[in-house]
Amino acid sequence: MSQRQPSTTRLVPSVVTAMVLLSGASFVIFPLIPALQSSLGVSTAEIGYLAAVGFGAALIAELIVAPAADRGHARLMAVTGVLLVAASLGMSALAGAGWQLIVARGIGGFGFGIFVIAASALLVRSDHARSGELLGRLGAAELAGIAIGPLASGVAISFAGPSAILGVTAVVVLAALIPVLAGFREARRAAAGVGDAIDGDDPHPTTGGIAAGVMGFDGTDAGGGLRLGATPPASSLDLLRSPRIIGIVLLYAAVMVPTGAYDGIWPRFMADIGASPLLTAASYALFAIPYVLVAGWAGRLADRRGGVSAYWRGLAILLPIVTLYGFVGNPFIATGMGFVESTGQALAFIGAAAAMAHGVDPARAGSAQGLLRGIGLVAATIAAALSGLAYEAGGQLLLFGGTAVAVFVIAAVGLLLARNWRGRSWSAPA
Repeated sequence: MSQRQPSTTRLVPSVVTAMVLLSGASFVIFPLIPALQSSLGVSTAEIGYLAAVGFGAALIAELIVAPAADRGHARLMAVTGVLLVAASLGMSALAGAGWQLIVARGIGGFGFGIFVIAASALLVRSDHARSGELLGRLGAAELAGIAIGPLASGVAISFAGPSAILGVTAVVVLAALIPVLAGFREARRAAAGVGDAIDGDDPHPTTGGIAAGVMGFDGTDAGGGLRLGATPPASSLDLLRSPRIIGIVLLYAAVMVPTGAYDGIWPRFMADIGASPLLTAASYALFAIPYVLVAGWAGRLADRRGGVSAYWRGLAILLPIVTLYGFVGNPFIATGMGFVESTGQALAFIGAAAAMAHGVDPARAGSAQGLLRGIGLVAATIAAALSGLAYEAGGQLLLFGGTAVAVFVIAAVGLLLARNWRGRSWSAPA
């Protein structure tokens, strides 16, 4: 039977456009936190809870709902995700207390989580041999949104209130429905004797699959014995039967710890060391620039040399910077350090995501990427919940020093498992 890979011509720009809009909208709130603290009486501990509930809701989405992306529902998941993010922003605009912001953030986190998994699954299956590069583009789009959203709200807060900014953003994010409806489709497997693919949303598209050896190992049993066209398990947790997959998950979790630990606290930290709201917003933008620029290269490196190889190079950049944040007292220096940290984040995040994509049957790409991001969000949720308390108790030294120690320990265990395990290889049917 002749089979053809689905084209990425429409899918990739659609994913990138929608991701920029959703990511930007999700991070609009962070530069508004000091103003919200004044107007709503939000405590520093509640800032940590605000970040934690977003991560926790996305965790539920990525662990429980992710397998639906492998059953033909990726497009529906993406549409639902856009609508939930818009609803969460509208609720935030109308919030009158800190707990209402937290509830709204949870809804937005769930929506963002199911959107990302749908996009990841479609990209991995569209061209498995280039999965690292395509996931790199997805990551670059996410960071571009992180740059644009906070910068826009940081500028807007000088002439508009937080409620107005959040309300306008709720309307703007609905524009993401256009690329989602236009491009989020998988090509169905061609019928016998038919050479042309059919547009649709089939749960098991044609997938070429690449040798797991691109990661530097001889395969993995992470596919769970699934063959293309079979019904995927309801849960993604069976993938953890492979010690190597456990190692890859730990690698991703390690670099999610800083994301959880100081994404929410960063505006408070920057204000405490003398940064203006505009500089704080600019620090998000400058952090994103290197990530966006090197993401494609990082993905190609992961496809060529292996995801684990790209990961440890990123870790070597990331760890020293996180440690030094504990001692910096100048907001301009902190902003410059974030610029450097971003390159390490790109290599580490994309390396871990590519390692998972390379090692798992592409028919289960949604489940695998959901598991990776989901357990990473467990680490981020715990870190976010503790971040406000740590900052109140011990300041920047405890927050950033503790973060660096956690990253080192988790990554060391992950590298040990990911580099030394030899599993069984999976293969697609002829």
